Amino acid sequence: METLKAELRDMSVKAKKLRREGKLTGSISGRDMEESLSIAMQQNEVASFMTTHNVGSQVAIEVDGKTYNTIIKSVDYDGIGRKYIDMTFQVLVADEMIKAQAEIIFLNEELCKGFMTSNLSEIEYKAYPADLFDKVEIDVSKYEIGTNLTVGDLDIAKNDKIEITTPLDTNVLHIAEHQKLHEEDLAAMGEGEDADSTEA
Repeated sequence: METLKAELRDMSVKAKKLRREGKLTGSISGRDMEESLSIAMQQNEVASFMTTHNVGSQVAIEVDGKTYNTIIKSVDYDGIGRKYIDMTFQVLVADEMIKAQAEIIFLNEELCKGFMTSNLSEIEYKAYPADLFDKVEIDVSKYEIGTNLTVGDLDIAKNDKIEITTPLDTNVLHIAEHQKLHEEDLAAMGEGEDADSTEA
């Protein structure tokens, strides 16, 4: 588990001022904590860490010499300013089931046998700390044209240590023929042209 350093946040200092200083705000909470901790973290360190991690990743947060083993619960990112604004962390407790989410990663898309579509980017689930994961990798090259992969078809759905909360019938991956797609596109274009000529 990688470590990020943080400091206790001085609540008299506004978040905007912290951001101007290259920091972001955050909080750490947990079942066995009397109250949550408000923290501040270095923007550049978090940005570097998040290039290989995401919501659902585990991370140790070191605050004033004390380390908290946590999971990233949420991230507030400013896409325009390209910087992180706020993050929340939950302390992991061995006997407590955690609500988490895992990012879907498609591998070998360039080797796909047809045209790939997907409307799902992450899977939500519950698990104990020992069984947490933050990514679900799917090798697209393994599947034939006509494949319609749902959450229930994934290996994680068959793991009795994991409780999937995303509906199992949710579509994860569909592979269609390129030619069929082309014909459908042409048909759609034709309908659009007919509609334009009728309006004229």
